[in-house]
Amino acid sequence: MLTRPLLLLLALSFTPAAHAGAWLQPEGQGLFIANATYYRSDRFFDSAGHKQPQPRFAKYEFQPYGEYGVTRWLTLGGSAYLQHVTQSGRANDGLADPEFFARTTLWQRGSERLAVQPLVKFAGGFRRAGTPRGGSRSTDAELSLLYGRNLDLLSRRDYLDSRVGYRVRSQGRSPEWRGDVALGLGIRDTVQIIPALRAVVASAPDKTPDFSENGDLDSSVLKMELAGIYHLEPHQWVQASLFRHVIGFQTGDGYGLSLAFAQRF
Repeated sequence: MLTRPLLLLLALSFTPAAHAGAWLQPEGQGLFIANATYYRSDRFFDSAGHKQPQPRFAKYEFQPYGEYGVTRWLTLGGSAYLQHVTQSGRANDGLADPEFFARTTLWQRGSERLAVQPLVKFAGGFRRAGTPRGGSRSTDAELSLLYGRNLDLLSRRDYLDSRVGYRVRSQGRSPEWRGDVALGLGIRDTVQIIPALRAVVASAPDKTPDFSENGDLDSSVLKMELAGIYHLEPHQWVQASLFRHVIGFQTGDGYGLSLAFAQRF
């Protein structure tokens, strides 16, 4: 049987992907996470996957994330990305990729869960036209399957959580496959580490030799992530994550750091 602290850890482990694993929030209860991220890159992966130099791109991002158990079988939530981006002496500010989702359980057995999650992403807006900018100007619809289960590796709080999703995009953008897999490992009662892999694969990546940090290219990327969680109390915790883009096409070859504070209500 999954404990409440494990459910909280599952919810935080997928904050950057704007979903919270296969588990639902209890009816009448919710979760709020404030996530701040710094990302930088001075190279990019071209259309052949080779690394090329570019002027340094930096992104400072604040992501509020929330979800709420409307009923025992339905959780609703959403997030957005407030960004400040800089490159080549130019700066831009805006709201990128606001998203709203619903999640419900399809199947469960013991500590295993399989859920479905439809999601809608809307176009963001930036103060200045042109580059640099973040997010994308397309409106997207995504359907994901999420699977999670309890494990007993280092502790009884260990877990495996995974997702696979298909996203349709407007503005002539290519559909995408999206996936995540994370392994939660309990080090102490209040401490957990979470190694994860996250991937976005465009079904028809851009072949143009041009690249710019504008958020609208059909790109593919594999990202490695390592997160650590510390519980201040059962309903409140902090997280620090390091991530790196390791393989990609038409995307930045960068790395970054995220810090988050979470509160269950």
